[in-house]
Amino acid sequence: MSREEGDRYFAIGEQKRIGSHFSEALTAYQNALTHYSDEAAAQRLQGYQKMGDCLRMLGDFNAAKENFSHALSLAQEEEDEVALADALVGLGLSERGLGDVEKSQGHLERAREVYEEWEDPEGEAYTSWALGGLWRISGELRNAKASFEEALTLSEGMGDQTGMGYALCGLGGVSRMMGHYRDSLAYYSRAHTILKEIDDVFGTAYSFCGIANAHRMSDDFERALGYFERATSLYQEIGDRISYAYTMWGEGTTFKMVGKEEEAVEAFQAAEAIFEATGDQRGRIYTLLGRGEVSLLRGKAAEAEKLINEALERAEISPFRLERCHCHLLQLLARRKGGEDITLEAVRKEYRRLGSDFLPMEVSLPLNLP
Repeated sequence: MSREEGDRYFAIGEQKRIGSHFSEALTAYQNALTHYSDEAAAQRLQGYQKMGDCLRMLGDFNAAKENFSHALSLAQEEEDEVALADALVGLGLSERGLGDVEKSQGHLERAREVYEEWEDPEGEAYTSWALGGLWRISGELRNAKASFEEALTLSEGMGDQTGMGYALCGLGGVSRMMGHYRDSLAYYSRAHTILKEIDDVFGTAYSFCGIANAHRMSDDFERALGYFERATSLYQEIGDRISYAYTMWGEGTTFKMVGKEEEAVEAFQAAEAIFEATGDQRGRIYTLLGRGEVSLLRGKAAEAEKLINEALERAEISPFRLERCHCHLLQLLARRKGGEDITLEAVRKEYRRLGSDFLPMEVSLPLNLP
């Protein structure tokens, strides 16, 4: 074994990862590990950590967990508290991807305690960003916004452009969920300027998708489709799967809003196949609801009911509170379409309790979910 050769492969991995070429980076890190002996514990630790990062970005959350667990064990053996916290964040993000909010929260809060103890503002900012994403998917929108704002403040204090870009993306996403579409567009646009300037290809694609969704929620569907196309192109270039699938869902929703039902179903099914492969339960909820609504629009009430009920079952297993509201809303709209005199006040009240002003006073199908 040659540590020098391992370092050479590791440097290649870093170059590829920074350029958002995660599959190529993963291969390089794997090659690096074959050249590091057991005595090179610090190098092996970093190798496992970086492999976990790549696997998470590629949507293989279970494999990512395995690598982060190896990194955690080595950090404990080396008594490296900061590396331990880094591994915990990786585990938290992986569990978040798999929909286990409780485990994710435990890992992330433990990591934040370590970063605070060691006065590591970069780690604190990253953990605040990660927790913001967790609160967002669990429907705690006010907490999510506060966490993203904290991440942004810390990143600005360090002059960390990457951290600023992703914190702004987080604020753009949660603002959309809260029904604040102008704010969402402003945050994503600012993020895009930063991330494009530092040549962060993934971040550029992510901000394109956010801008597209902000335009979609403002009923500017033509502009939305243009930005979705830009995001899709970049995601395909770097081999991303997770954000690419959500982009296809957004594109499908836009097609549905402009009456292109066949294109909508194709986009929902393509996204659903990826969500199924990666174990992303939240993504499955959105595609099931999308397909269910198209069935409603086509007059296939029984098929729609089956799809919407499956989405609700998945939302109730995990604390996807906002998605649960979406399911109940679509169930009520289906009953209204069937001729019942239905009020939406209860579900409107639940949206507001979660911090969302998404639901307008006049609601009809097709439904433009945030």
